[in-house]
Amino acid sequence: MKTLAGRLLLLGGLPLLVGCGPPWRVLAQAVPNPMVGKTTFTVMPIDFKGLMVGADSEGSYVAGMDADKRQSWLDDKKGMNQEFARALIDEASEDGIRVQLPGNPAPFVIQPKIPFVEGGFFTYVVNKSSEVRMTVRITTEDGTMVDEISMHHSTGAGLTNPSSGGRLRSDCKGLGDWTAEYLATRVSPEG
Repeated sequence: MKTLAGRLLLLGGLPLLVGCGPPWRVLAQAVPNPMVGKTTFTVMPIDFKGLMVGADSEGSYVAGMDADKRQSWLDDKKGMNQEFARALIDEASEDGIRVQLPGNPAPFVIQPKIPFVEGGFFTYVVNKSSEVRMTVRITTEDGTMVDEISMHHSTGAGLTNPSSGGRLRSDCKGLGDWTAEYLATRVSPEG
């Protein structure tokens, strides 16, 4: 009976363990870790080359837009970049890590790339969340890869966030926060 009770308890608690890991997936990680104790990084602008917007290439996505909508899309991408960098800089600073914009020398460079976005949609009846997938490479100043992670973030569509541009910016803010958390685990592995 104790064995059955133990198994039921374990199985009952198992759903609580799902999703308890970090929000990123490590694709590559330098060993030994050259970032231990290093606290200065440069963040590059997000690379959108090869971007897919839902099932379409970015070129196909913007092809049917008028000039105002194309400008709105460019503004959305600019806003995504700003939110990512701001969140990364602010969150990292809480852990004593200085992340700076390009033009300032640093031993490591953070290179974010977004290969996929889905803006989702909002109607009063049916809604679809946004999704942004990102890969972040951390390299040395000379371009040698140190680490690479991937992650994705979604933001629900609703009355408080009805625009796809707002949701995509929110996703990039979340991705910036998570990138800062990852940096903290590598700079101070003992935490």
